[in-house]
Amino acid sequence: MQADARNRPCNCKTVACTGSTCIALVNILPLLETGINSWSVTVAKMSTSPAISVIMPMYNSARYVGEAVESVLAQRFTDFEFLIVDDGSTDGSGAIIRRYAARDPRIQLFTQENSGIVASVNFLLGKSRAPYIARMDSDDICLPDRLGEQKKALDSRPELGALGTQFIEIDGEGQITDDAFRHPVGVDAIRARLLETQPVCNPSVMLRKDMVLQTGGYRPAFRYCEDYDLFLRLSRLAEIDNLNAVLFKYRRTDTQLTVRHNDRQNEQAVLARFAHNEVLAGRPDPFANVETLPTVGTLDALMGRNGIDAQLREEIVRHACYSRVALSGDQFELIRAHAASGRPFPGAWRTVLRCIRLGLPKQAALLALALIGDQVGMF
Repeated sequence: MQADARNRPCNCKTVACTGSTCIALVNILPLLETGINSWSVTVAKMSTSPAISVIMPMYNSARYVGEAVESVLAQRFTDFEFLIVDDGSTDGSGAIIRRYAARDPRIQLFTQENSGIVASVNFLLGKSRAPYIARMDSDDICLPDRLGEQKKALDSRPELGALGTQFIEIDGEGQITDDAFRHPVGVDAIRARLLETQPVCNPSVMLRKDMVLQTGGYRPAFRYCEDYDLFLRLSRLAEIDNLNAVLFKYRRTDTQLTVRHNDRQNEQAVLARFAHNEVLAGRPDPFANVETLPTVGTLDALMGRNGIDAQLREEIVRHACYSRVALSGDQFELIRAHAASGRPFPGAWRTVLRCIRLGLPKQAALLALALIGDQVGMF
């Protein structure tokens, strides 16, 4: 039988030692060794590639970014690095992140002059070390199982290049505004929906880094729908899907880029689909190396084919008539001209009523006159 450490004689030969010191060390050394080993594992993980790189661009997000960061740090899956770029914030957002980074070595903060979302995300892609990239926005919230569930699905489904989740929509105060909406699930449903609209909640998505790099990353020309353009190109290399589980809270406010520039987003989405269809038809991507997208109205001449501009205008109108930004902005003239042209305009009178409900009486009257004039011209 092994002797109890408390009764074991001390053999250290130290004159000042009474035996109790060494006996205490005998008891505490295994605990110290366990702590050192645990610390060594943590350091080793930090010095090698993590399983996931969470990337988050940030611009003037002081109001919400703390909650966003805490939701990532609270993930049950912990083997990740958290890369954040401060894109020229002026509201103290950077100072908030520095305080978090001082407490958690997984956080790395980069700063740059204001360069926009596309430059920020591509920069973080270049800094990332993990095979999986988890997108995150600085005003949204991850639920605790998000990273773990997405990694598990990607590990078991190598055909996937991107995987989103279902989400709950919240407002600026964090109150739920929509908990019923669901994105499609299943690669066939995603592929079909992708030809019409964005079928994935972009800040909830996890991507395979190697496949994103194969596409060339996010394209600066598509600054208002960089995610949709990426998913269209990625769909030619891999499958895309959504988990059925709600693992994300998506915040929608009037100050969001997608809300303030919904009309530009709509127009660029139409051009992204056009480019995608060109490639599917065996033709080159017309926007492969451009810095600025051409305007609708110049595509016939650019492509050397007639009818492209008319087709794209109809597609823009079909989506713009649901957007308050478009109905009250520059794209309204496109909608009115389309109504007066005699070309098909399904739901035209519903758009008039929508203008009234949105408090746009002038637009409602102009659109109604255009529709009446078109109908009079038919007789």
